[in-house]
Amino acid sequence: MKQLNDLSPFRWNPLPPPNHYHEMEFYHHRSRRFYRMRNLSPGVREDQLRIECICEVALLRQAHYMRRNAPFLSIEYVKSGSLLVRQRECACELEPGEVFLMQPLLESEFLSGDGGCRKISLMISGTLLKPFLESSGLGERNVVTGLDGHSMERILQEIGELADESPDPGSIRNSLLCFEILQLLRGRPDTVALPSPLAELRTLLEEHPEHAWTQSEMAQRCNCSPTHLVRLFHNYFHTTPRQYLLDLRIHRARQLLADETRSIKEIAAAVGCGNALNFSTCFRRRQGVSPREYRKQLSFFS
Repeated sequence: MKQLNDLSPFRWNPLPPPNHYHEMEFYHHRSRRFYRMRNLSPGVREDQLRIECICEVALLRQAHYMRRNAPFLSIEYVKSGSLLVRQRECACELEPGEVFLMQPLLESEFLSGDGGCRKISLMISGTLLKPFLESSGLGERNVVTGLDGHSMERILQEIGELADESPDPGSIRNSLLCFEILQLLRGRPDTVALPSPLAELRTLLEEHPEHAWTQSEMAQRCNCSPTHLVRLFHNYFHTTPRQYLLDLRIHRARQLLADETRSIKEIAAAVGCGNALNFSTCFRRRQGVSPREYRKQLSFFS
């Protein structure tokens, strides 16, 4: 995150006519390459904290948005590029992995950086939202940095999968995922450091995701049984060893796709997937687009 002293990028020349959504007033200058919004089933009770929708958008240069008096919280997660944000007396430029919290009722504003921005937005509402923001301290925050990227990507993936499922009025998964992502953004002051063997294993996985890791080998590196390894990953990373490794491979693949001299088959092999078709299927399941489509979207930011 970079603090901004020059607020001139946020000036409207001129301010366009306002749009309205119930009590909310908003202004925007659309400039985007890709846009996908999906609504979620609210869950059992209307007063529960819930995610109304998830939206993924690839903003081009000069995309600009400002809102006032919104009754909900918006979570703006930067996936690539940069996002300039303003709220209260804070103005800054966010990088990938950082979050802008557009607070209810406040005047909030963002615009894409010079290279564009790809981001995921969540809209959260419910009568419990205001007391939760006040009691948790999240209501006083404008941005969140230093997130556990693996946990964030996992939760967003589950939210996207829930949005693609048939609505189930009896399901409480919406509220559970909503609470989980708010807790992640809040941070836990009592979080303890990773055990040394687990920290060393994480470093190895991050440096060599292409290796043909087995759960037995990972457990051996961590000086524990495979069963205890699963327990450690659940307690510290909130996922399984297999899913954690898969997240690392997809992350590495996204980086390699920026190099257009590499073929999809070469990238699949470089991240430990010998079969290019299986790699493409897995990539689409987690990113919502194929590796080729993702590369095309990257080219608009270059």
